Formats: sequence, structure tokens, C-alpha cells
Amino acid sequence: MEKSISLLDQFNLLHINDSIPQIANYAMFLTEQQEPERGISELQKLSGIIKEYHSDHCLDYAKVQETLGTIYLMTANLPQAKTHFKRAFKIYEKIWTDEPEMIEAKYQEIQELYPQVGFFLGQQLSDFLTKQT
Repeated sequence: MEKSISLLDQFNLLHINDSIPQIANYAMFLTEQQEPERGISELQKLSGIIKEYHSDHCLDYAKVQETLGTIYLMTANLPQAKTHFKRAFKIYEKIWTDEPEMIEAKYQEIQELYPQVGFFLGQQLSDFLTKQT
């Protein structure tokens, strides 16, 4: 996968829509393989590329921020998780202004991460999300 990302970078294709979910999935894979720092690094690079080629207010950017939040949550770094989830939700709320059910579905999706991080962290995130609505 690293070679694939390198080729996408070499040919200036990292910012295309097909590459974004692949890199996000790769970052999650790295995290599951006990290499969250590498996953975070890939997502931070991708985040910068999306911001440069598109904007930091698009759904792709929000998805990368959400994935960063998920990785930080999985590694019990709650402050960083909150930061990235907030960034993602601000974008979701702006884009889905007329679709509150989409925002609610996204909140529910995040809450389903609780078993991965334990009840304590899940409860703290729930309190955070409740304050957002």
C-alpha cells in the first residue's frame, strides 16, 4: 500500500476522490496493526492535500477528520479525538444544514465506536456529542 500511495503522490493523484477512502482505510489498517502513528501521519498528509486541492470545508476533509478522531479515540487520546470530531461535525452541519437526519446518523455512527474504547471513554464522548446538539 505504501508503494501505491507513493505512486499516487508521484503522479499528483492523491487528491482524487478514489484515493481518499483508500488512504483513510489504510490508516485504519495501520492502527489496527498497532501502528497508529503511521496511520495518523498518512491522514495528516492527506488532510493537507485535500485542503490544498479542494478545501477544508468539503466532505472529503470531514471524513479524514472523522477518521483521525476515530484513531485518536481508539488510542485513548480523547482531547485529540474531540478536536478532530468537532472539525468533522462542523463541516457535516454546514453541508447537511437541511438534513438533520444525516447529522444524527453520523452522531450514532460515532457512538457505535464505544465498545472499541471502553465504557469510560464512550461516556465522555457521549457527553461531548450531547452538548453539540
